[in-house]
Amino acid sequence: MTDDYQRDLFDPPLGTPEQQRRFVEFDEAHPEVWEMFVRFTHDRIRRGFEHYSSDAILHRIRWETAVSMGDESEFKLNNNFTPYYARKFHRVFPQHDGFFRTRRSRFDREAA
Repeated sequence: MTDDYQRDLFDPPLGTPEQQRRFVEFDEAHPEVWEMFVRFTHDRIRRGFEHYSSDAILHRIRWETAVSMGDESEFKLNNNFTPYYARKFHRVFPQHDGFFRTRRSRFDREAA
C-alpha cells in the first residue's frame, strides 16, 4: 500500500496512529478479507440496497470463514477495523461513496 493511499484513507484522521497501523498490517496480511468485503458489499448493491452496514459485512465474513475454516481460521477480525474497511470501499469505489454511513469520531474532531 502506498503512503499516498494511506494518507488518503486516514484523511480525516480515523482512530489512533496505533489503530491505523494495526489495520494496515492486518489488511496487507489478509487480502482475502478485503476480497470478501468487496464481494459481499457488491452483492448488497446488486440486490438494490442504497445503504448497508459495514459491521454486518464483517459479521458475514466472520461467519463465512468460520463455516469454511472452522477452528483452523488463522485470524481474528477486529471490530475496530469496520470504519477502515467502509472508508476503503468508498475510496476504491467512489461511485458508491456513502453506501456505508460513516460518522466522525472524537479523533476527527480533535484533528480539525
